[in-house]
Amino acid sequence: MSPPSKGRGQRVQRGRPQKPRRDDRDRQGRGERKSSWDQREQTRQTGRATNRPLVHLPDDVVGELKGTARPGKGQILVQVFAEAATAFEEENLAEAIRLGEQAKHIALRSGTVRELLGLAYYRDGQFRKAARELSAFRRLAGSTEQNPVLADCYRAMKKPERALELCDEIDASVPEPIRYEGAIVAAGALTELDRIDEAIARIESLELNPPSAEQHHLRAWYVLGDLLERRGRFTLALNFFEAVSAADAESTDAPERARRLKQQL
Repeated sequence: MSPPSKGRGQRVQRGRPQKPRRDDRDRQGRGERKSSWDQREQTRQTGRATNRPLVHLPDDVVGELKGTARPGKGQILVQVFAEAATAFEEENLAEAIRLGEQAKHIALRSGTVRELLGLAYYRDGQFRKAARELSAFRRLAGSTEQNPVLADCYRAMKKPERALELCDEIDASVPEPIRYEGAIVAAGALTELDRIDEAIARIESLELNPPSAEQHHLRAWYVLGDLLERRGRFTLALNFFEAVSAADAESTDAPERARRLKQQL
């Protein structure tokens, strides 16, 4: 395995990966992903009562909401969901959960609603409730896009075997960042099962030397560096931490870990 080249045109969005806590550095999946509608280009619309700017919902989302709402409640659901989505984007998780529960009452079978509510519970650290809602999304939407987050909920509930099953279910057609996230969460679950060599192999199966490094590549590099250091493979771990540092020196503790490893070598 060749370490990533540190100077190969890295393209980075600032702010991720977030600096891991010292007591939880292998949990790289937690709270990093938003819902599919939130990943699209968003504009704004004005809220009905408070002139609060709300996220714009794509047409397919509006159609799904209206199609699953209780009779006569479609437009109300769209408004409540837009407010919930805005609260989620603003990290007002309590409000996102409150409004998301209202939306669920109006449209119990809306995968869009259950996805957002599950992510809000996840960001809030309520992993059992998050797993309930994201499992409903997975069933209703027939999608594995949120399986990495769902799997990480099971890790938090001390069920790494179930987390691995969910990661293995991720469809190959999902966007690349989701596949990387699934591998990262799976590696964390394998580590919790004391299967570190398998965890390393899971990350090594990814493309680790892309022509342009995105945030999901940096996350994979960081996790692999951590796993290699645990295995005592300090030189290779140093290469990965240095690659992360070269691409983004501020968002993780990779520079500090690289310095520490240099002192040991």
